[in-house]
Amino acid sequence: MGKLPKAGWKETALLLFDLRTRYRVEGDSMAPTLTPGDQVSVDRKAKIAVGDIVVAKHPFKNSVTMIKRVREIDSTGRYFLISDNLQESTDSRSFGAVSRTDILGKATSLLY
Repeated sequence: MGKLPKAGWKETALLLFDLRTRYRVEGDSMAPTLTPGDQVSVDRKAKIAVGDIVVAKHPFKNSVTMIKRVREIDSTGRYFLISDNLQESTDSRSFGAVSRTDILGKATSLLY
């Protein structure tokens, strides 16, 4: 599974100029790739592909934002999101595929 690179000066500058968004990881659903307390930089305008880590709105819990990996994109353009830690997660296996409008962006780097 793909790991995120550490943010360099360019990614940090994009964050400072509000061209990236910072999200903090909560929970163990993406372990060992991401652990609680990790922070990621998210590109809201990035093209999303299979294997990417994305931040998305939970389809049934309006106040919940989740971070998952794209496992597949179906023929109707819906995204099947899966966790790296399958035992500690709720993902598309339980709530189904999500629309592109539910995806807030692609995680591009790990912030320190």
